[in-house]
Amino acid sequence: MNEPDPRNLLQFAQRLAGEAGDICRSRGGPGRISRKADQSVVTETDHAIQAHIVGAIADAYPDHAVVAEETISEGPAHEDPTQARYCWVIDPLDGTRNYAVGFPCFSTAIAVLDRGEPIVGVVAEHNTHSVFSALRGGGATLNGKVIHRGEPMDGGDVLIGVPSSKDELTVRVVQHWAGVKGIVLRNLGSTAVHLALVAGGGLGAAFCVRAKIWDIAAGALLVTESGGLITDPLGQPRSVFALDGDPNENLPFLAASPDQQGRLLESIRAVSPDNK
Repeated sequence: MNEPDPRNLLQFAQRLAGEAGDICRSRGGPGRISRKADQSVVTETDHAIQAHIVGAIADAYPDHAVVAEETISEGPAHEDPTQARYCWVIDPLDGTRNYAVGFPCFSTAIAVLDRGEPIVGVVAEHNTHSVFSALRGGGATLNGKVIHRGEPMDGGDVLIGVPSSKDELTVRVVQHWAGVKGIVLRNLGSTAVHLALVAGGGLGAAFCVRAKIWDIAAGALLVTESGGLITDPLGQPRSVFALDGDPNENLPFLAASPDQQGRLLESIRAVSPDNK
């Protein structure tokens, strides 16, 4: 197997993310809307974007594996994620519920993993035409401009991206943070966008319990390459992903600037049901 240049992988991922946005705009709407086994929403556009991306990867990198949110039921075969060195992780449309009802925040997230570690990450928010990109060891950018996880101003509020899920830990954490002076909660409906905004400084932190690998693989690299931190709720790094387990496994995380990470982790632990 020839060693691909990570910069070429990044450019390819950026192109695919841009084409995903073109598909969203060209279709004029979500088309048929259905629900998956977990009752989450999926549209014809999700499937159209994923089929386009998966097919393009198979043509360009036939020896690479693919893990994607929607079931790959037809099309070209790919390498086994547990065997291939490189694996593409794709969320074709993160924020499908937003897209289905016309709420203007949804994105495509694409990551490339090298033995489970992200080396390329792209999150494209299709309404603002914002393309967040990261290359392992090469930093992070927004539409080509270098971004760095800046520190908040003294006394400024910290905006935190939170999820919609109603699991016990999320409810406890959100209720606690809602009563803390200086914390302002935001839910944009796209975990990938939350992580991208942590990297870019629009959010001071992002928290989620029921995230999947395709929700966070690209965003995790954006956060770390911009100087931020991403861990699980116990403070263990969330930067390498196992590809030999259930892809639907929950991967809880907290992403934040270094000065916020410690205190926010403490607040999560304080209200965790495990501390009863």
